[in-house]
Amino acid sequence: MKGKPTRGKAVDEELAISLYKQGLSANEVGRRLGHPHGVILYHLYKRGVPVQRVRLQHPEISTEQLKQWYQEGMSTLEISQKIGITAQSVYQRLLKAGIPLRSFSKAITLASQRGRKRQQTGDKNARWKGGRSLTTDGYIEVRIDGKQCPEHRVVWEKAHGVIPKGWVIHHLNGKRDDNRLENLCALQRKRHSPTEIIKPHQKRIRQLEMEIYKLQHNKD
Repeated sequence: MKGKPTRGKAVDEELAISLYKQGLSANEVGRRLGHPHGVILYHLYKRGVPVQRVRLQHPEISTEQLKQWYQEGMSTLEISQKIGITAQSVYQRLLKAGIPLRSFSKAITLASQRGRKRQQTGDKNARWKGGRSLTTDGYIEVRIDGKQCPEHRVVWEKAHGVIPKGWVIHHLNGKRDDNRLENLCALQRKRHSPTEIIKPHQKRIRQLEMEIYKLQHNKD
C-alpha cells in the first residue's frame, strides 16, 4: 500500500489494538483517538492484527467501479454516500483489491482542489507545530501574521523595541537556537566581528559569575 496515512499526532497503536480487540469498530476507535478510521485500519494491518471482515454490501457495484470513482478523485466517504454503504466497506474493498490509497495529506489537498474542503493553514492545519521551525543554518523561525520571522529578532524586539537598520542580534553562547533574552545582544553589523563582540561576552560572563556567587552564598 503506497502512501502512509498521517495526522498531526501519532497513533497510539497499542491502545488502538486494545480497543479494537474489545469489539469496537475501526470507526469507533478512530473517533476515540481522534483519527480517521482508515488510519486506524492502516495501523492494524501494519501490526498484523486480523481485521473483521465487513459483509459485502451492494455486491452489484463492482470493485472496478469503486476503483474508477476513487481514481477520479472521489473520497471513500463520497462513494459510500453515493451507493449507500459505509466508508469502511469502500475502504476495505479497495484495500483488498490492492488499489493504492491516498495518504491523509493528499486526501485533504484533493478535497480542497475539488471544493469539498477548504485547505486549512496555520494552527487549524493538522500538521501545525506551533509555527516554529529550524532553518538549514541553525536558526529558529516563528510564524507571525503569515510570515516566517527569525525568533531571536522577535525576542529582542519584544524587550527593547524595533532593531535599528544595520544592526544584528548576536547569540552570546554561539548557539543559534538558544533565543533566551539573556543570550542575545545587539551589535552594529560592522561591529559584528570577533574583536568587537568581546565586550558583551565579558559582560555576560560577569553576570554569570555573580549568579554563581549568589547561589553559593545562599547555600552557605
